[in-house]
Amino acid sequence: MNQLPAADPAAQPLPYDPYDEISLVDVARVIWRHRRAALAALLVVIVAAVAVAFLAPKKYRYSTTIELGSRIEDGRSVPIEAPETALAKLEESYVPQERHRYLEAHPGVDETFAIKVRAPKGSQLVVLESTARAEDGPAYRLIQQRVVQALVADHARVFEDQRREVALEKKGAERDLQTLVDRESVLKARIERLKGTAQLLEQQIADTRGLIEDATANRSRAVAEARDEARAMTLLMLDNEVRENRKRLADLQQQLQIGLADERDTLQSALQENQRNQVLQQAEVQRLDQQLKNLKQTRAVVLGMKSLKPVGISRSLIVVLGVVLGVLMALLVPLVLEFFGRVRGGLDSVSPGDEITGPLS
Repeated sequence: MNQLPAADPAAQPLPYDPYDEISLVDVARVIWRHRRAALAALLVVIVAAVAVAFLAPKKYRYSTTIELGSRIEDGRSVPIEAPETALAKLEESYVPQERHRYLEAHPGVDETFAIKVRAPKGSQLVVLESTARAEDGPAYRLIQQRVVQALVADHARVFEDQRREVALEKKGAERDLQTLVDRESVLKARIERLKGTAQLLEQQIADTRGLIEDATANRSRAVAEARDEARAMTLLMLDNEVRENRKRLADLQQQLQIGLADERDTLQSALQENQRNQVLQQAEVQRLDQQLKNLKQTRAVVLGMKSLKPVGISRSLIVVLGVVLGVLMALLVPLVLEFFGRVRGGLDSVSPGDEITGPLS
């Protein structure tokens, strides 16, 4: 039978040595051995943290809130300029420009004057924020104020164009409303004259009926007395007169009951339509007037407001972090010193003539 090859002794696992493990007791012994270095590291870090906490200058937040100009369209407020566009103008133009102007006017100032610009989502506001020492606050306020003035001047042109446009629309609407008012007066006057026309027609109808009655009576007498040719001619004339008067009476009654009534209905309908248009036109004038009143210019709601308390990490937190970091350094420094000490000791135990034998790996 084939025999398996003997295992390579070098490939066998090394025997377990419990002394190869590092216990917490060993770590504690190392720290105790280098306790002075650990204590020194702890004190240095804590002192540095306390120095940073109490010697670093206090900084405050200086903020300016800008409300963009707006107008009312379809019952909702529309900004003169989109907040994103205003934000880009501020970041790319006005803030660098005013900062450069200030630094040119004050060449000895050693300050960057960083100004952060943001636009709260869903609002028509733009906020300028800076963090600075109290002694630098007036300079930051001045720069933010000039930035606001530059944006307001840019929006003033757009605001004036929109205000002029709405004012012209309002004047046109007021002219149309006055035209409707004048037309209403004319229609009412014509309706009032129809009353006089009706009275005149009624009087003419009454007179015509009287003529017909008289002519009919005369005809009856003429028929009774018709003896010769002259009487017959008179009878014929009376018949013609009665016929003409009856025709005229029918025309007058038709004009009174139909023609005049139709004209009155037409005028009444035109008057009602005119009054409805007046209501609509008055609403349009009021809408434009309200839109004119609701036009808002870009303005600074709050200018260079200083925060009540310093911003940034508080002193107590810096000290606490310093203590935590000091403890970590107090634990780490002894281990590092112990490591380098053993390495140095191992190197010192090797003589220059010794040769390294065995595999390199």
